[in-house]
Amino acid sequence: MVFDRTETEPEEPDPEAELEDPESDSLTIPRVDTEDAGLGLLSDLRSEHDSESAPDLGVSTDEVDVPPDLARIFWALVLVINAAVLSVSLGVLFAIFDGITTRSIALIAGGVVLFGFAVYRYRAFRADTDDPTETAPDSADADDTE
Repeated sequence: MVFDRTETEPEEPDPEAELEDPESDSLTIPRVDTEDAGLGLLSDLRSEHDSESAPDLGVSTDEVDVPPDLARIFWALVLVINAAVLSVSLGVLFAIFDGITTRSIALIAGGVVLFGFAVYRYRAFRADTDDPTETAPDSADADDTE
């Protein structure tokens, strides 16, 4: 069985023809001619790396409103919570697809321990930063209502 096109069939359109047509409403892919075209990927990467060494993004870290200890504890908690989410989710996936094994139980338990550690560190930081001489706003409002 041969699949030859008959004279009554219309010719099939080229789906990639519009990609290079700037008059088309679809996505156009421009062609860029470079001096070093065809030298290879390694030379292209070297030339890009050499020409762009540490671009200036215009962001200064000299004037930061956040105290350094707050920034340090924040990023530490971000990493611990990310590890906890990863561990628990992998443990649940292993439990679903492999059955309940020691690996899945260990991953879930490790994630729960990491969540507990994050809560402990957060509460410890809050307790250190709260001023004990400062009165809570709720207690001042409660005294006025009586």
